[in-house]
Amino acid sequence: MEPLKTSSPPALNAEMVEMVPPERPAPALLMSLILHVILFTALGLIWTQTSRGTGALKDRPVGIALVHRLPDRDRYQEVTEVVEQQNDITNESEKSSASSSAAPPADLSLPLDLAGVLESMQSTPSPVSGDGLSGQSELAGDAFSQGTGVRPQGESSDATTIVFGVSGSGSRFVYVFDRSDSMNGFGGKPLRAAKSELIRSLRTLTDRQSFQLIFYNDKPKAFQLTGVPDQLFSGDEAYVSLAENYIRSIVAFGGTEHESALKMALRMAPDVIFFLTDARIPRLSTGELREIRNLADASGATIHTIEFGAEPSAPAETFLRDLASQNRGQYQYVDIRSLGVAPPPPEQQTVPDSL
Repeated sequence: MEPLKTSSPPALNAEMVEMVPPERPAPALLMSLILHVILFTALGLIWTQTSRGTGALKDRPVGIALVHRLPDRDRYQEVTEVVEQQNDITNESEKSSASSSAAPPADLSLPLDLAGVLESMQSTPSPVSGDGLSGQSELAGDAFSQGTGVRPQGESSDATTIVFGVSGSGSRFVYVFDRSDSMNGFGGKPLRAAKSELIRSLRTLTDRQSFQLIFYNDKPKAFQLTGVPDQLFSGDEAYVSLAENYIRSIVAFGGTEHESALKMALRMAPDVIFFLTDARIPRLSTGELREIRNLADASGATIHTIEFGAEPSAPAETFLRDLASQNRGQYQYVDIRSLGVAPPPPEQQTVPDSL
């Protein structure tokens, strides 16, 4: 016998297959679960995190530095430090200016009576000058007292003295005289005449003026006292008497070098230089004249020149004329043959022992 065959209806079998869920592997489900847990946890942390700051971009300080190159290293200094130092200096200056310009106290009284001063000035008579003659150094008139030996306040110390007809005005005089061998010519007349005229000029000075003597040949030598450096001396009687003794001791010898003597005189910053020589050779070059003029302009000195010669009239070409004209001075030519040399003035009284 054949076994009984039982079969389900086709429609019923299909419906039952659809109702059974498909089987999934266990590892896939576990991975899905873990991923969802991580995702939800991350979202929760982001959501619960509190925000900090203003929400703006974070500022990052940026500075500029100055590099100081030192021999052994480099030193850096921020520009802000330099700016702060400059601001401190500016603030201190402003404070100082403010304090100096502060208004004076209300109870401060002026130390001068301005009204009284003006009234006194208007009532004071103006001084009357002298007669204007060349060479006069004293003032005449009622404004200044006479014979007191005290210089009134404001009176000028300038004086005018003359050397062989050339007048120079000022308060500081330097005499630069040639003592080279050529001054021994004509029986020594040039040197004697120069020394006699120099003494006469010195005696017109007072203690309000000062002087210096430079005799030169191939090198200059200034009048000096023992232990005293080269300087100008007061024109009072004591120093003039010492200078006279020195002048009488001068003898002529050697060659001639003009430039160094003139430069020595200009270094003493005189008002007036009397420059006397009988040597037109060697002459000063154009460059030497320009250098001397620059020095004279710097000190404000005037250079007068006196030239001794054996001709009846002045030569057409002589550097001494240029030297005087370039330095606000006068040029004088002296024919030594026609010059009567008077004996030097007698010696003055004995010099006090204190000098």
